[in-house]
Amino acid sequence: MVKISVVVPVYNEEAIVRELHRRIVVALNRQPDPYEIIFVNDGSTDGTEEELSSLSPLKVIHLERNCGQTPALDVGIREAKGDIIVLIDADLQNDPNDILPLLKKLSEGYDVVVGWRKERKDATSRLIFSKIANATARYFFDLSIHDFGCGLKAYRSRFIRDFYLWGQAQVFLPAVAKERGAKICEIPVRHNLRQAGSSKIPILKMMRGSFNLLRVGFFVKYLKKPLSAYYKMGRYSPYPIRSINNNEKK
Repeated sequence: MVKISVVVPVYNEEAIVRELHRRIVVALNRQPDPYEIIFVNDGSTDGTEEELSSLSPLKVIHLERNCGQTPALDVGIREAKGDIIVLIDADLQNDPNDILPLLKKLSEGYDVVVGWRKERKDATSRLIFSKIANATARYFFDLSIHDFGCGLKAYRSRFIRDFYLWGQAQVFLPAVAKERGAKICEIPVRHNLRQAGSSKIPILKMMRGSFNLLRVGFFVKYLKKPLSAYYKMGRYSPYPIRSINNNEKK
């Protein structure tokens, strides 16, 4: 039975997806629990799909068009079978080895562990915007997290599985979990220079995403299972998908 699901949204990451997968496998093989790795290919137009086809162990979900990071995560979370769901970005700025400290904190009794990029390798404009957005979110949700936007987080799945993601709502999933009674902590994680490509979330999109804070706040505070009627626990998705389980290939 799967205990840990690692969910990774990928878009045009042909140059690094093989190395990313290798590092995740190496990290997870250093812990004892059974796991699955789910890559959600968000309509890549380069050779990402071909690279993914030869990797194992891996379950690949292909979105037939580019829907964005949030829909890709939404699909991946609903596909995940583990009691623990780890989210990590595909650009290798997050170090897959830091998955292990997150799992260790969960074993200490926490329900959500959020990565904190204390030494970020980003442009000054992104750093300034992030400081303002994080301060606003801390005040709004009364939640002491320095880095809501870090792509590396670990959750006990029962706290997030039925929350429909839209906009940049995944950034505020810790607040959803808190409202549902989760015990939350934050730990420092490494942040590396981007090895290839460019950021998939430009500043303008980050600004639009920050406005979702108010919408997420409404659903978090006033609805226990917001928008769950849109889904049947992963059996339905509004996005056109193909699912391929490389683990079952001969």
